[in-house]
This record gives sequence, C-alpha cells and structure tokens, in this order.
Amino acid sequence: MRRGRRWLPRGGLWRHRDFLLLWSAQGVSAVGSRITRTALPIAAILVAGAGAFDLGLLTVALTLPGAVLAWLGGGLVDRHRRRPLMIGADLVRAIALLSIPAAAFAGHVTLPLLYAVATVTGIATMLYHLADHVFVTDLVGRKRLLEANGKREAVDAVAEISGPAAGGALVAWLTAPVAIAVDAFTFVASALLIRNIHKRETVAPAPATASFADDVRTGIRVVWRDPAIRALFLATATLTFCMSFMASLYTLFALSHLGLTPAQLGVTIGCGGLGGLAGAALAARAETRWGARRTLIGALVAGAVVQVLIPLAPAVPWIAMTFLIATQVIGDGALTVYLINETTLRQRLLPPEALGRAAATWQVAAGLLTPAGALAGALLAETIGMRPTLWALAIGVALAALWLVAARGAVPDRVPSSTLR
Repeated sequence: MRRGRRWLPRGGLWRHRDFLLLWSAQGVSAVGSRITRTALPIAAILVAGAGAFDLGLLTVALTLPGAVLAWLGGGLVDRHRRRPLMIGADLVRAIALLSIPAAAFAGHVTLPLLYAVATVTGIATMLYHLADHVFVTDLVGRKRLLEANGKREAVDAVAEISGPAAGGALVAWLTAPVAIAVDAFTFVASALLIRNIHKRETVAPAPATASFADDVRTGIRVVWRDPAIRALFLATATLTFCMSFMASLYTLFALSHLGLTPAQLGVTIGCGGLGGLAGAALAARAETRWGARRTLIGALVAGAVVQVLIPLAPAVPWIAMTFLIATQVIGDGALTVYLINETTLRQRLLPPEALGRAAATWQVAAGLLTPAGALAGALLAETIGMRPTLWALAIGVALAALWLVAARGAVPDRVPSSTLR
C-alpha cells in the first residue's frame, strides 16, 4: 500500500476521515428517519384525522414516487458528482419536513400537506440512497467495500433499535409535529457532515445525448446481461417479494393469533436490531472464510430455516414470544449478512459508470415487489389461512437461494484482486 493515498489509510476505515464523516451522516439521518417513520402516521391520525385508507395513501406517497423515478435518479447519479446530490437531498428533506411543524403552529396541518411532504421526502430519499451507493464505492475503493458496508449496516441496525423508541418518546413529550422537526435537523446535520468530505469524485464522461429511456435501458441491460448480476437480482427480488408478506401478516398474527400484547410485540421487533448488529459484525468474516457465493446461499438458507418458527409458534404468549425473538435475532442476522455481501458483490462486479442506474433497477424492483408481496400475502392468508401462508413465506426465502445455486460458475466466491481498485 502506497503512502499518501487517503482512501486506503493504515488501520482500516476507523482511521479514514472521509468515510467516518459519511458514516456519521448516515447514522444521524437514519435515527431521524425512524423518528419520522413513527411520528408522521401519528401526526396524520391525531392532527389531520387520518383513517386506515389515508394511512395507506401516506405509505404509497412515501414509496411509489421514488420507485417510479429511480431510473431518472440513477442517470443523474452516474453523470454528476454524488456529494452535492446527497447534500441537496438532505436539505430538501429538511425543508419539506419543517413545513409540518410550521403548519401545526399555524393550525393548518392537512392530509394533502402530509401527502406532499411524504412524496417529496420519498423522492429525495431515493436520490440520496442511489448517490450514496455509488459515492461510497468511489470513497473507499472496491477493496474496502465489504468493511464499509458492514459498518454502515451496523449503524443502521442501531438506528432501527433506538429510532422508533426515540420517536415514540418525542411524540409523547413534544407532540408529533415537533418530533418531525427534530428529524429535519438531523438531515441538516447530515448535510454538514457530508459537506466536509474532501475526496475528489470520479465521474464518467456523460454521453452527448442521454434520455430517460436510455437510462432505463442501461439500468436493465447491465443487470440482465451479466449472469452473476442477474442471479443476484433474481435472488434479491424473490427475497423481497416473499419477505413482504410480513408487512400485512406479522403484526396481525402476533396480536390476534398468538395473543401478544403491543408492548410484547414492540420488544420482539426491537430484538431484530440486535440480530442486524450481529449480522453486520459477521458478514465480512463469513465472506473471508466461505467466499461470497457460499455465504449468500448459506445466509438465505439460514434465514429460511428460522422463518419456520413463526408458523410453528403456539398460541401461548410467552412461548410464542420466544419463538418470534429467535426468528428476529437469527433471521435478521442472516439476512443482514446476505444484504451486505450482495450489495458489496454487485458494487464490485458492475461497471463504475453504470452503478447508479443498476442500483435504480434494484430500487424499482423493490418499490414494485414490496406492495405486491404485501397484497399477495394478505390474499393468500384470506384463501388458505395465516399459518399456511407463513409456511409459504419460509419456502419462498429458500427458493431465493436456488437462483444462486443455479448460477454456479457465474457468481464468484472471490473477486480477483486485480479487478479491485
């Protein structure tokens, strides 16, 4: 390792100033986002009188516009410097969220305002995540990506543990609009941290003419033409669709079928963050020992096996809670190992000039498959029952691994060092 190369300092990423700034920005905004995820529906219910259908529309506003415009964002990310895009996305989110406490102060919080804020923040969040996905690759170099993604997933797990609790406490103490104002300032803090990053970015030369249709074709082509990337995409798409069954079933099953109280359910779900922390710590070690492909397959199989504890849980609350906590800790840990290694492998294999548009293809798929999976899970539960549907979920997670099993020889266990810079 040559001296003077800031992006590969001695002592690992804990001594990498620019990475620590990005990591800190992610942590601050991740906690803040969980606060708003808790406070925004509460504001809709208590301040704007929202019902169940209104809350459903609010969720759609948060997710669907970003998914629809993801390829447009991917093209922007591939052709422009990512740091200004991330700073801009943070500031847009802050301004949009601050409109809610401002409206509350004037006594004019309405559902259309909340839908508009959700739409703007959802689109800005999409752009931030795409830019961040490419920026970290340029910031630390491809050799350090696995370490970087593990550390970033760990801070996200901490946010998942602390953010909802902080959001609930702030709502109880300061009201929902003020809790949302706190989140707005976390995005300002994130923008200031990113602004202090010194790394000069590498941006591919832009084509003479680039249209939205070109970006869509490029995003799909770079994902589908490479057998390894295609297998990763199909495995993750299958996983996303099947795990989305949880969105419509998990809470209902735990409360109505197993008899857990809301407090018991909150503790159970919170344990998933602990599993995520463990998975983030083990992801790099697993890849070093077994290689990327075997680690990905093993993580999916482990996640599938532990999912069967959910339909096996008896309707005795304290025993059922034990089953569900085991699923949360082990399952979330295994899936965190999968996601870290899957993200790192495609960042290493894809051409740098198309990373943003390829990530947009992933984001579009997730944006479409998540609501489709939630709806399919609900319809299946109505047709065959809750427990059989949860068995189908576990089988679906196992089937995701078959894409990687079938791609033997295409998905590598090791990426040659000569291709990593």
